[in-house]
Amino acid sequence: MKTTINSVNLAANSKTANILAGNVNEFVATRARVTLAMVSSATGVRFTFIAGSDVGVDDAEILSIGTSLLFPDHVVDTYLVGPGTRMLLTLRETAGVATTDVLTSVDVQPF
Repeated sequence: MKTTINSVNLAANSKTANILAGNVNEFVATRARVTLAMVSSATGVRFTFIAGSDVGVDDAEILSIGTSLLFPDHVVDTYLVGPGTRMLLTLRETAGVATTDVLTSVDVQPF
């Protein structure tokens, strides 16, 4: 089981590159169940999650507001992925808030 927790600070009206780039969870080695959880310190943050050629979530708002991740409260969704799948996770700030902190967790469990 590999779990990656990222803390991202977003500037007003900005968009991140793939926050999983260069991370141990960017490419999945075996068939696995991927659980995505996230929480934002302010409203107006949207995310996109792509696994391989499948778009899991496209520009959806993070509904959980807070400063720490709680499981299972902040779980966004769970996906099944095959070996060699590349995962892409981007964040976008839309409310014009000066700085917004976002915590994300990507949990990969082989099966």
